[in-house]
Amino acid sequence: MNEARHSQATPSRTDGVAPALGSSDEAAVPAAPTSRPLEITSALGALVFLGALAFLARRIELRAETGGVDPRWWPELLGTVGLVLAVALLVVSVVRPASRDDLEASTRAGFVRVGITVALTAAYLVAWPLVGFLAATPVFLLALTAVFGGRGWQVLLGFPALTTGFIYLLFHTLLEVPL
Repeated sequence: MNEARHSQATPSRTDGVAPALGSSDEAAVPAAPTSRPLEITSALGALVFLGALAFLARRIELRAETGGVDPRWWPELLGTVGLVLAVALLVVSVVRPASRDDLEASTRAGFVRVGITVALTAAYLVAWPLVGFLAATPVFLLALTAVFGGRGWQVLLGFPALTTGFIYLLFHTLLEVPL
């Protein structure tokens, strides 16, 4: 009887993902405090950044105009779509009441994860030219998966292997972009 009550109160994790760096399923994490100025500032920051991306993409110099898909096409598309989404985000942040119920409050463990992620990314950017894409990427993804709570061999080995293989096939084989 006591075990049944315990299993109902504590959900078991069967997805191979465990709580990351000091968090636990049982501890209730408080929601982040609402802040309309923060939402508006974030939307304005995205608007400025993506507007600059769209503007600068148009200024990419080409040796010859092709009239079709050229080196400025993707940056311009991403900047323009991002700009439209940033405008929508700004409208939503001004019109709707501020709500951050879906976000957790900042914690020490969260800041530690961000620091580890930045350090791993810097190490990856240094290692890639030295050991190559196929050696550096799975190790990088494995480390990130572990930092963010991935547990079990399927998650720790499957995700990095499949993701690295997909990126390699897409860029190196199909698009012929040297990695």
